Amino acid sequence: MKRLLCLLLAASGAAMAAPADPLTAVAEGAVYAQTRCYRLIHHDTFDYEDCLTALLKDERRPTPRRLGMEYFGWVGAQNSARLGMRGAEQSAYEFLGRFRATQKRLRIGDEALCATVAGDCTVRIARMKQMEAAPRRRPAPGEGDDDERPHH
Repeated sequence: MKRLLCLLLAASGAAMAAPADPLTAVAEGAVYAQTRCYRLIHHDTFDYEDCLTALLKDERRPTPRRLGMEYFGWVGAQNSARLGMRGAEQSAYEFLGRFRATQKRLRIGDEALCATVAGDCTVRIARMKQMEAAPRRRPAPGEGDDDERPHH
């Protein structure tokens, strides 16, 4: 019986097991999003956003892993916006709304969430609050037209 149980566990794969700690799952989701999508933002912010949106389709429920992917979406876009990458600020606002909704449902605080991705949490949390308090800037004519996809 023990042997059968071991075989069944091995067949199911350790990758299917969720981490016991939600913050570990958040961090793993962030790393997954980073390794799959972040390189794209340096070429085109629409491609970055599309990549993350595709990943999120597999994570429909508000899970810690989903929160990690959404949060990294914001962190990556925010970093590129700080560097002046065209369209990155719009992407940052998109992911800010997404991760904040999931964060609220999972009841994970800003400090704990921020610590799942390396960086300066004091500055990052201040920027989150600043963005939430400021109206989202609408793109200039032609800047945000999805048909033209001008973020190159």
